[in-house]
Amino acid sequence: MALRYPRLDALFPDHPAPGRRPAPRPAPAPGLVVDTEQRTVTVEGRQLTMPYLEFELLAHLVGNPLRVHSRRQLMEAVWGRPDSGDSRTVATHIARIRRKLGPGHREAIATVRQIGYKYDPRLAPADRRRTGSVPAR
Repeated sequence: MALRYPRLDALFPDHPAPGRRPAPRPAPAPGLVVDTEQRTVTVEGRQLTMPYLEFELLAHLVGNPLRVHSRRQLMEAVWGRPDSGDSRTVATHIARIRRKLGPGHREAIATVRQIGYKYDPRLAPADRRRTGSVPAR
């Protein structure tokens, strides 16, 4: 008999609960385009250069918005191997991606303490979402 952990089911839903419809997926943050066919990332019209694993990690997060991914899940999905206990690998790649996305989009990749990461386009600065431009400093 399999054990069920409701808190973990809420964080890592494999399937929606019976009788519940899945929530609609939010659109990516305005100005961020991850093209998996052409393998390009564009931020505010500026194309970014990303190594293979950084691109795969960003595409995985953006392709599954609002879903919390554990470091172990990311290692298996992106690196194709189980987590070897070196949690800094994922953290280092996330930091590099955030740096490349810049101040207008880095906030959309949220750290979920003691669990992992999620992509939430609603976390991009509100004034940037409204105007689609970089806020004046």
